[in-house]
Amino acid sequence: MNKDDEPFLRDMYLRDIEENQEKASRFAYELSHKVKTIGCINEKKIIGTISWDIRGGLEDGVIELIALGISPLYQRQGIARELVLSLIEETKKYFSQFGYKLRVIYLFMENGNIIGRKFYKRMGFREVFTIPAFLPHDDTVFWIKYF
Repeated sequence: MNKDDEPFLRDMYLRDIEENQEKASRFAYELSHKVKTIGCINEKKIIGTISWDIRGGLEDGVIELIALGISPLYQRQGIARELVLSLIEETKKYFSQFGYKLRVIYLFMENGNIIGRKFYKRMGFREVFTIPAFLPHDDTVFWIKYF
């Protein structure tokens, strides 16, 4: 995703999250400028995104999976799985072009996200530890996948 995709990201936010123009604009800007984002598009609408960024130096081979979201009408259809597989493929290519390897993907997730826990476990991630009161409304779980 890039700056040209901001209107589509803004529309996705307004359609699937909430009717708030300011937050939708901030969401679209962050996903298209501040982090690397892969989008899934169906009939000229973004129906899912996955965002990531490098942590440490390239030689570390570490990325953080920052966000994964699927539009409600398209959930439970394998799109999240395909986005994670695309993320893995893209990040492997990204590191490879500089002569390095992807070694680790990690993410933070709300402790109460039962569906997310099952999903990431199926995708080969391992739950490592819990950080109490990390979020205002829940504990956070740290997940990791090694390559």
